[in-house]
Amino acid sequence: MDRRNFLLNEMGITRWQLYRPEVLQGAVGVSVDEQVKFIVVANDNLSSSPLFADIRLALELKKEDCLCLNFDQIQHITLQHSVRYWLLAENADQIDRTLPYCLNAERVYRSVDWQQFQQNSQAKRELWQQIQQI
Repeated sequence: MDRRNFLLNEMGITRWQLYRPEVLQGAVGVSVDEQVKFIVVANDNLSSSPLFADIRLALELKKEDCLCLNFDQIQHITLQHSVRYWLLAENADQIDRTLPYCLNAERVYRSVDWQQFQQNSQAKRELWQQIQQI
C-alpha cells in the first residue's frame, strides 16, 4: 500500500476506482455558450490548425466563437441560439446521421474528413462555395 492510500485508509476514506470509465464518456450534456457561433464536428480536433485559423478568419470568427466536437459529443449538446455547423466526415452517411443533432442550425456546411480536406483543393473550393451561398 502506498503512502497516499495508507493515509486515506487511516482517515477512514475509501478510494473507488472505475473499472469501465468508457461507460461514462459522453454521459454529461455539452452546454453551448451564447458566444459560440460555429460548431465543427469532426473526428479530428482541428482547433489548433493553421488552416482552421484561416477558415475562421474568412468567416470573421474568433477562436472563442468556435466549438470543436466529435461525432459522439454532438449528440449531447444543448443550445438556445442559432449557430452554423461544419460537418467533416469520410462518408455522407455519417453526416446524414448527424444532421438531426444539429440543433438551431443557421447553416450546415459539409466536407470530407479533416485529413482529406487539408490535402484536397477541390474540397476547400466546395467549402468556400457553401460559405458564399446565401
